[in-house]
Amino acid sequence: MSEPPTSPHGPPSRPPRVVALVLAAGRARRFGSDKRQACLPDGRSLLEAVLQTQRQACDGVLVLLREGDAWGQALCAETGVEWLEVADADLGLGRTLAVGLRSLVADEGLPRFDAALVVLADMPAVQPQTVRALIEAFRREGRPAWPWHAGQPGHPRLLPRTNWPALFDLSGDEGARHRVDWSQATRVDVDDGGILIDIDTPADLGS
Repeated sequence: MSEPPTSPHGPPSRPPRVVALVLAAGRARRFGSDKRQACLPDGRSLLEAVLQTQRQACDGVLVLLREGDAWGQALCAETGVEWLEVADADLGLGRTLAVGLRSLVADEGLPRFDAALVVLADMPAVQPQTVRALIEAFRREGRPAWPWHAGQPGHPRLLPRTNWPALFDLSGDEGARHRVDWSQATRVDVDDGGILIDIDTPADLGS
């Protein structure tokens, strides 16, 4: 593998690296069972589809799981992605996100990433090209980026490293919505209705 180009004014340059931070530590009470294991029409589990998409488009994937989640850990190992157990996942999605972001800063064993793509584990229809478009928008403009389809904003959303500290103390179900000025983010229009589709009930899986 060739070395990255060297700048005469500093260390070797490289493209900004983006990690997918997959929030998969919830209990899915509305679904009635572990919806991550539910089968999609193509035979893949819901979470498997999400992880495969992120592996195709991001520089790394970190999955946030509940403690003792043997199924989730086995799937991560099979898919070839990293995972992290969240001890207090019952405190809500916000706490899970905060734990994940803090781990990216604190764990010297992980590669340094310049942005995190916050991925909801119940949105398997998001397309890899959408993820790539968000990453390219960040690499071009250096700002948070969010996808839009048919005049509506959706997920996943990309957060540059400079935005992470404002989210380190999140708790409950508070996410990044009120901690990031999305009016200043890069809007990325995509031909991907999957950014608006989350799986809440078995009927949402399709046929």
